[in-house]
Amino acid sequence: MIWLGAALLSSAIGANEVFRVAIIDRFYPPVSGFNSAEAWGRHTALYGMFDLDDDTFNEPYYHGDVVRMIAADPRFVFLQYPLSGQMHPMQDILRNLRVVQARQATVPVDALVLSWESSTLVSEFDVPLSLGRVRHYKEIVRGWGEQYPEWRYTHDIILALEALVAEGVMVFTISGNGGRGMVNTFSFAEGVRTVGSVERELQHFIADNPFVDMRTRAAYQLTRVDDAAGDPRGYDIDGDGCVDIPLSKLTAGEGRNGDYPKHYWKTLKGSSFAAPAALKGLLLEGLADSC
Repeated sequence: MIWLGAALLSSAIGANEVFRVAIIDRFYPPVSGFNSAEAWGRHTALYGMFDLDDDTFNEPYYHGDVVRMIAADPRFVFLQYPLSGQMHPMQDILRNLRVVQARQATVPVDALVLSWESSTLVSEFDVPLSLGRVRHYKEIVRGWGEQYPEWRYTHDIILALEALVAEGVMVFTISGNGGRGMVNTFSFAEGVRTVGSVERELQHFIADNPFVDMRTRAAYQLTRVDDAAGDPRGYDIDGDGCVDIPLSKLTAGEGRNGDYPKHYWKTLKGSSFAAPAALKGLLLEGLADSC
């Protein structure tokens, strides 16, 4: 029924219609802001994803910003739920999920992307994993939560994801980046779509198991976009020819001396980036990309 609903929603999206997508993640700038230039430098060095203009400062784009850009389309409206950084990440995710659920009556969302993981060894459960044993696996996680707060948060996150699915929200999470011996326990949430990678060369890195429902592109190389005169306009993340990162948003601005590289040397890779791609591909199936 969920897949049928997705197909109906996909076919219903038109030029004047929007689809509301919640993203729980870390975004730039942080919730607390910056109290000094030094604090900005430390924070962007820690959480910035790339330095396109080679000025030794990471650009003002964090993990959640990249997730949003990969999913971006004019037919989507994104509601960002930022991690505060003031508590355990699992507690922060749970807090945001409860806010999303509480706002469903007034600011409902159609889909949610959670490109985070709470992974552990597959050997902690059955080998091989069995879809039919998912309730037993959730009970194991619940038991861990009686001793360890992070697993208590994880179990509550699983329940919160299931509650959103029950309300008709399409939820996407990730298989995880620990390799084939690991499982993201968020994927135990029934009705949630867990997304892995199609790239064979990433099989050692990105987890794959029976709980993975979808597989799509998980590696992205940023490519410079030029105008008709050959002058650079910015960078495209997902290969659709659209400028996702304009030069004016780079830390050096448009005043950088020298050439901007045609392809950024660092490939962004991970199931974190497969999840938004899967959402976009599923909901806009058969529809042309639009900048």
